[in-house]
Amino acid sequence: MPETHMSSVVQLLDDIRQRGQDHKDSLPQRDVRGEAFWSGIGFSLSGVNYIVPIDEIVELIPVPQTTKVPGTKPWHKGVANLRGVLLSLVDLQEYLGRSSSRSILKQRVLVVDQDGSYLGLVVDDIRGLHHFDEDEQVDKGLTADAVLAPYIIGAFERDGELWRIFGIKELFESPEFHQVAV
Repeated sequence: MPETHMSSVVQLLDDIRQRGQDHKDSLPQRDVRGEAFWSGIGFSLSGVNYIVPIDEIVELIPVPQTTKVPGTKPWHKGVANLRGVLLSLVDLQEYLGRSSSRSILKQRVLVVDQDGSYLGLVVDDIRGLHHFDEDEQVDKGLTADAVLAPYIIGAFERDGELWRIFGIKELFESPEFHQVAV
């Protein structure tokens, strides 16, 4: 590598480091009170906000091309190859008895590792990473929807917006979820 090119690369890296130092005070800081944050990935279904614990999601991906599995319910969208791993896809809206409300271009997949088996939950869209303080936790009015009630394990409220915690474990433990065959 020519000496002038190497010095410009070093200068660029030093500039990036300096800008990071200059803006470090504007970044979120760890809570000095010692209270734990609750972190999760936000998503929506029919315009309603939900959140899942961040440690339950392996990754977020666009809806991949799938191969339909004959004899399965309509909410089971099929299987896909995710870097050599078989990924079973479930449309969460359809599983809950609703039609998908977004185009496939807006939909995203929450990839979950359930004891070595990968499952993709298709949701309307992703609403980002959120951190909540314990004082934002609420336990009333979580959902009036009887279909969703078994999967809502709590909620947080911030700025008048309710974020319902969607229980992946509760979904997997549901007998209906394992009834994929027609």
